[in-house]
Amino acid sequence: MMRYWGEIPGPAGAPPSRSSFDLLQREFRSVEMQDPPLHQPSAQRPRPTTMLDIPSEPCSLTIHTVQLCQHTRRLRGLLSAAQAQGQGSATSEGGSKLEEADTNLPLRPPTPPNMPDDLLPADSKAPRQPFLLRHSDPESDFYKGKGEPVTELSWPSCRQLLYQSVATILAHAGFESAQESVLETLTDLVHEHYLRLSRKLRVAVDREARLGASPFPDVVEQVFHEVGIGSVLALQHFWQVRIKDYHSYML
Repeated sequence: MMRYWGEIPGPAGAPPSRSSFDLLQREFRSVEMQDPPLHQPSAQRPRPTTMLDIPSEPCSLTIHTVQLCQHTRRLRGLLSAAQAQGQGSATSEGGSKLEEADTNLPLRPPTPPNMPDDLLPADSKAPRQPFLLRHSDPESDFYKGKGEPVTELSWPSCRQLLYQSVATILAHAGFESAQESVLETLTDLVHEHYLRLSRKLRVAVDREARLGASPFPDVVEQVFHEVGIGSVLALQHFWQVRIKDYHSYML
């Protein structure tokens, strides 16, 4: 038996040593892999219907932009079909084939109606005019908290409005369709973002009331910086570029 230098001899009659690999079990067993659990706040409550049970007033400018996007998508599909059909007819012989191909083209989809001016927001009737940030009148009833009490919405109603808002955002971004599971997941993400924003607003207001001052001109400005949105003017830029200018571009 071969020995190595410095090896300590074992007792006489001891069984030969085995490597650690020999001590392992040679039987390989299949292990069932399970996906990690997905955190979904909506799964902890009864799932509401996607149909709104309260009156909703979506942005007319956004809805008209979505209609224009859908119309552009249909036109591009017709152009692709006409080009493919024209290339196939060009390889055939005779002029009758070309005339027959022209008659088989699908009809042009109807153009979306123009949105009436009374449905446009006040600052959208002049697309080139920049958005003006208007401050509330300190003497108004709204500023003083007077007037009719605010309607408190139930959780299913808030969920329905948030679900509809997410679907509108996806349609405005150019998505033609989306699975319901994707909409539910994105709605959960927006729900968590709003909860985080609301908690930070509560903490900032309480801190300002306790200390009597705030490092920012307004608590909303402070929370926007904390969550990564930036200044309140970022909302103004989004409305000007992503809503107004994009609608003018689609026209």
